[in-house]
This record gives sequence, C-alpha cells and structure tokens, in this order.
Amino acid sequence: MRSGTQNGELPGDDGQLRRRLDRYRSLFEEAPVAYLITDRSGVVTDANRRAAGLLGADPGSLLGQPLATFVGDGDRAGLRDHLRRLDGHGAHTWELRIQPRQGRPRPVAVAVEALSDGEDGTSGELRWVLREVEPGAGPPPPDRSPVPDWDSLAEALHEVIAAAIPLLRADGVGLMLADEQGALGWVTATNEAERAFEQAERDLGEGPCVDAFTAGRIVRTADLRADPRWPRLAPAARTNQIRGVLSAPVLLDDHPIGTCNALTTVPRDWTEADAGAVRAFAGMLGRLIGSITDARHKTELTVQLQAALNSRVLIEQAKGVLMERQGVDAEHAFELLRHRARSSERKLADVARELLARR
Repeated sequence: MRSGTQNGELPGDDGQLRRRLDRYRSLFEEAPVAYLITDRSGVVTDANRRAAGLLGADPGSLLGQPLATFVGDGDRAGLRDHLRRLDGHGAHTWELRIQPRQGRPRPVAVAVEALSDGEDGTSGELRWVLREVEPGAGPPPPDRSPVPDWDSLAEALHEVIAAAIPLLRADGVGLMLADEQGALGWVTATNEAERAFEQAERDLGEGPCVDAFTAGRIVRTADLRADPRWPRLAPAARTNQIRGVLSAPVLLDDHPIGTCNALTTVPRDWTEADAGAVRAFAGMLGRLIGSITDARHKTELTVQLQAALNSRVLIEQAKGVLMERQGVDAEHAFELLRHRARSSERKLADVARELLARR
C-alpha cells in the first residue's frame, strides 16, 4: 500500500507549504513585470513569462543562458562592470539595450540586487527587474516638483495591483505610498470602495494600513467593524463594505515607503500563507517602484524616504522611552503610543515628538 498523497500533494504541514510555494510561484509567473533570477555571473536560472517575451525566447530555453547573450554589444562591458560591483547592499539600476532572439534592440531600465544565502551574508543569486522604456526619452524639466510624482506611476502599477486579487483571494487590493511629509496617500486601487477606505485612513491617521507603514510589519484584522484598535475607522469601513484587511509595508532600500493592502467584503481569518503572499507581493512592488524610479528621480525619492525615515526614528525612540518607563515590550509600547495618538486625534509622529520633548 502506498503511503502519502496523490497528485503531488504533501501531507500535513508539508501540504500547506506546497500550496504556499505554488502561490508564490504564481506571483512570479503571472506578474506583469519582467523578472529574472541569475547566478553571480549572470547565467539565467529562472525567468517569468514577461521576461521571456521581452528576450524573445521560450522560458525553458532561457535556463542556463548567459544574460549577456541578450544584451547589445555596446552594453556588455557595462553589464559586466555592474555584476562585479554588486555587494549585496541594495539594488543597482541603469539602462541598457536588450537584443531579443528576433527583432530590434529594446532599451530597458534594469534593477538588480544580490540575494543573501548564508549566515555570513554572502550574496548568491541575483534578482533582476527589467522594464522597457521609451527610446529617446530626454531629461526631466528643471522645475520639477521636489516630490516624486506617484500619480505618474499609477497606470503602470494598476496592472500589477489588479493581478493580485486572485492571487491573494481578496475582493480589492490597493497601494498607498508616503508623501514628502511621510503621510500615506492613495496611489491606485482596484475599486472605489478601496480608494475611499484608504482615504479615510489618511484623514483619520489610524487604521491597519497606517500601522503597517509606521511599524514596518504586517497588520491584519478579520473584521474591521469589530476591531477595537481603530474605533474611528469603523464607520468608514461600514460605509464602504470593508470587513477583512491585510496590510504589508512596501520597502525600498529597506525603508517603508507605503503599504500593499488586501481587503474583503466579508470577515476573513487571514492565515500565515495569506501573510506570506502579501509580503511577497509587497516586495515585488517595492522592486518595481525602485526600477521605475530611475536615476532621474533619485533626489526626489531621497526627500520622500528621508521624511518617512525621520517619522520612523521618532516613533522608535518614543517606543524605547515607554519600554523603559513602564517595563513593557516593543509591541505593547507601540499600542500605548497609538492609543495616545488616537485619543488626541493626532499623528503618531507628532505624539512621539512631544513625548521625546518632555523627556
């Protein structure tokens, strides 16, 4: 008698792991962004459908091929130089020309980062994001706003956000990004209810998305209407038929710049597999935003990141004060800080600044 399961399913926890891995694989394969995985020398070990289409090859035939064979002759030296300089700290971004197996060369924006695969932090595989750009795009006008124009990204990001609905098994998915003051703002969503709900969080300064951004961790609620953590948000949730919320921070250069949010119209007990899926999707969004926000936007992006980082530092310092004074852990200190902000209808960063000033 054969033991185990049929059709490739694994028993117990292994079966759950297989389902989780299948969901991650779907995120990778179906993403409307060209993703590649290579070794340190640039040999392809994995590629999704969009990357295969960009390179003009079948996904299976890409495996084992040096990426340099798909790069124009004049850009290969630059590719080798970037590979040598990768150190496992952040992504390298630049532009080069892709030469498909058939067809004309295509200019693409490249973002590549080394993945850590050992306790010593050594980098193993390389993760690539390729985005086709319009040829001949000139420099930006000199009087640009000092803040990244997130609205200009909405069209590109909306397609990615829409792809997350079946993968996360949600009724709506949205993306919020921080402005120059470090406050979350709506960028794109899959429906109007999601947009109105996220705007209510911004206006009230509370909610699972706000907490996920501020604390830099996944925040979930099975039923927002019955959750005592955000009492002022309940009416907005009721008006927009929002019940379950799962929110993950979107990171760029290891700093939170926004949140990816999955919502349901019925109560939902989010599982660890759900949390892992939204974490993976938020990571993909961070890398995509990093590739879209090319060198021309670095100054503007630094302004936005610094504002978000300053708020985060204030909150972490205030948490440390509360932990020392009241002998509580970091999570309890954050809850105390949030309660003070909620009761006084102020932002967390403002309450943290006041607490530190009193100290």
